[in-house]
Order: sequence, then C-alpha cells, then structure tokens
Amino acid sequence: MRLPTLLCLSLLALPGLSQATPDVLRVASAHQPMPLLERLVDQYQLDTGNKVLLIEGNDTELGGEIAQGAAFDMFFPDDQAAAAQLHANGRGEAPATYACDAQARRYLVLVEGPRHALAERFIVYLRQHPEALRQAGYALPGEGSCMR
Repeated sequence: MRLPTLLCLSLLALPGLSQATPDVLRVASAHQPMPLLERLVDQYQLDTGNKVLLIEGNDTELGGEIAQGAAFDMFFPDDQAAAAQLHANGRGEAPATYACDAQARRYLVLVEGPRHALAERFIVYLRQHPEALRQAGYALPGEGSCMR
C-alpha cells in the first residue's frame, strides 16, 4: 500500500521537474539565430546572473509547440511568417525587429506579467550589445538593410 502511494506522489511531481524555475528565461530559437543567441546568452548569464534556457529547433516544430501552449517566453524564428502567424492566432505580442540580414529578423515575446520583465531584460541586453549582432553578420535596426 505504501509503495503505490509513493509512486503516485512522485508521478505528480514529475511535471514540475520539466519546467524552468520562475527566474529562468525560456527561449525557443530556430537554427539561424542560434549561434548569435548562444554567444549572447553565455555573456548575458555571466554579466547579469540571470539564467536562460535556450532550446533550438525548426520553425515548424517550435511554432507548433508554441501554438499548443509550450511554455516558452520568447521565440526567435528563421521564417518571420512563423512569428506573425503565432501573433495573429493570439500567441504573443507583435513581432519586433532585433536585426537584419537579407530580411528583418524578429522575435516574439510570448508572456505577460513577471515573466515579461525577464524577456524585456534580455532584449535590453541584446540592444546594448550591437557588436554581437554585427559580429554575427547582422545589421542593426535603422542601418543599411534594416532601414525598413
């Protein structure tokens, strides 16, 4: 009798183990922005002490997971239509441009309240480190190919 009770209690605790703690920013990234985000996230964590869980995947898979309610705070897609579609379906704020190459690169903030503050801190940090964007081959909003 005691073993089944312990087993049930441990199974109830499992869903909580897969979720990041409230102070961890959960970022979904498609393949193209990943190298930039990996470098930036490493430095961000060192500089701020804030933690980031960075998950890589393709737009279709990540977009599908987000549409189904996956617990991401931000999404950096390859295909900008993926972010626009999520927003059009009521998931997240309007996509915002963080950089440009052949096209505008956008991110989507998917959360509100205290988790939104975590996402905003990361975006402020990204904007304060334009050298990381330039080293990755991107133009900044308002420059060259980003004059849209």
